[in-house]
Amino acid sequence: MGLCPGDARDLNLISLLPIKYMMSIKPGLSVKLVVGIDPRTERVYARNSTVHDVDGDRLVLAQTEPWIRRSMLGKEITVTYLAKEKGRSLRYGFSAVITEFIDSYVLASAQEVRAVAVRRKTDPVPYNIRVYYRVEPTGRSGLDVSVLQKRVNVLDISLGGIKFTFDRSLELKAHAEVKVNFNIEGTVYGIDARILRVWEGENERLRNELAFASAEFLDVPAKLERALSRAIREIEREALSSARLP
Repeated sequence: MGLCPGDARDLNLISLLPIKYMMSIKPGLSVKLVVGIDPRTERVYARNSTVHDVDGDRLVLAQTEPWIRRSMLGKEITVTYLAKEKGRSLRYGFSAVITEFIDSYVLASAQEVRAVAVRRKTDPVPYNIRVYYRVEPTGRSGLDVSVLQKRVNVLDISLGGIKFTFDRSLELKAHAEVKVNFNIEGTVYGIDARILRVWEGENERLRNELAFASAEFLDVPAKLERALSRAIREIEREALSSARLP
């Protein structure tokens, strides 16, 4: 599976990435493993993990939930992670091959855990993980979202990010990290996100009142991932039901 690199503002920077950003990969680093992409729906199948050990091109990673299946042995995945660049978090990724499933990996604490060993094949490049299956919520979706404590209107949402409109009283800038809160059926979840883009709409009358933005979620907690997955499936069912109505 090949990389889906994001936009590099300066292509000359890529030649400097391997040395600088491989140094960021250390035990304890949170990573997101892209184990598959459905080209029909543009859905990315990603798993949260942690780096346990680094030895040259060999990395030992925590087994994920849900587990990466043993049938993936020898298959290529993408390891993505966040690195600081001029005070802001940017996502990078590299291709790796799964070389081993470890049933009893001993941590420094002497705890035994399941792990997955991979071998890095490529150097890290900027990576855009906003290639998830996206849905468009309705007023009946039971999904309320606020950014920096101000409610926004969700245009589409996925497990990887969100596109929304917001009131001009909320000042958002590209690359800024913001706190996003979800109210899903009465339960509130918080997550950090990075603003990818901010732009104006075509309606001149509304330009002074509303603007558009897209954001990437950073390290989605397991509880939120499960709740958001359920909400997305429900939104998809609503859309399919509406499409079948005469």
